[in-house]
Amino acid sequence: FCLMSYTRNFQHIVFRTKCSELTIPEDQKRILLTFLFEYCKRARVYLRRVNAYRNHVHMLVDLPPSMPISEFVRGVKSRSSAELSHSRVFPYFNGWAVGYASFSVSYYEVEKITNYIKNQEEHHQSTSFEEEFLSLLRVNGVTEDEYVFKD
Repeated sequence: FCLMSYTRNFQHIVFRTKCSELTIPEDQKRILLTFLFEYCKRARVYLRRVNAYRNHVHMLVDLPPSMPISEFVRGVKSRSSAELSHSRVFPYFNGWAVGYASFSVSYYEVEKITNYIKNQEEHHQSTSFEEEFLSLLRVNGVTEDEYVFKD
């Protein structure tokens, strides 16, 4: 019996468009999701689930232990921003807002978060992104005086 090192670093990552502009068209978002999937594949990050809705993106990833969360998010945002900015399919895309949210996810919660991300369209029929985001912050122990929306 040989002891080895094992890690799981599931992160629920959320980031929004600049000024929360509605620049991710529902009928074209598949292009963005495919790009994010390919980016993760190249970065050797396991993408469990990704979805976007009008002005924001949710990702559930399993990051390798050698990759800082900030490095991954910086890369995914900068590369996707460059891609979308040069695409005729996203003519109004103006970049991503400053910052992001990332919450660690227990293996036992992975399925729940996967389904939550999968059902974004349904969820946003009754909840705005701002309401959703503030709820995510609260549930994850971030107090109201700790967060600021920056564009």
